[in-house]
Amino acid sequence: MTPPEAFDRPGTTPAIRRRRPAFVRRSDEIEVPPLDEIAPALEPPWHKEGTDTPDRTVVYRHPDGHRIGLRLQARGLAIQAWITAGPDLPPISGGTAAECAEAQAANDARLQPGRTWHAVLITRTSNSLVADLAALVRERLLPALTNKPRGIPAPPPPARIGQPEITSQKKETQK
Repeated sequence: MTPPEAFDRPGTTPAIRRRRPAFVRRSDEIEVPPLDEIAPALEPPWHKEGTDTPDRTVVYRHPDGHRIGLRLQARGLAIQAWITAGPDLPPISGGTAAECAEAQAANDARLQPGRTWHAVLITRTSNSLVADLAALVRERLLPALTNKPRGIPAPPPPARIGQPEITSQKKETQK
């Protein structure tokens, strides 16, 4: 080994890592009640299954094989929700060609067997967690069984208070 030259980089001192005590909560963590308590009550034939972690996961099952799941994500920042379609599609009735085509189009428009559709509820922006979670399940997940969503529409931009609206109207010029 050669002796160090005068122009070599000096050695670096490792940074001391400070550990937080285990009882200190992270600053971006949100306190959310147990998921089993805030999960929506769905009408029969849906029934809630018991899970190993009822405070973090809730699962509903339908007799047709459909499943809905809710999971509290890490640090309570979001609740992941999903629906999985059951194994059977309704049979296509034997009728005229137009009726068969209509039934086939209805089958193609719904969530296919075994496929899953996901949605997320951000807990930080929720005003009423129980009501928002129930609306997510009833208005976004359950309709996916009959009419598969193409995407999630973007929320409208926030209204600007006290600022005039900018409109894009073309002014006529004189020649």
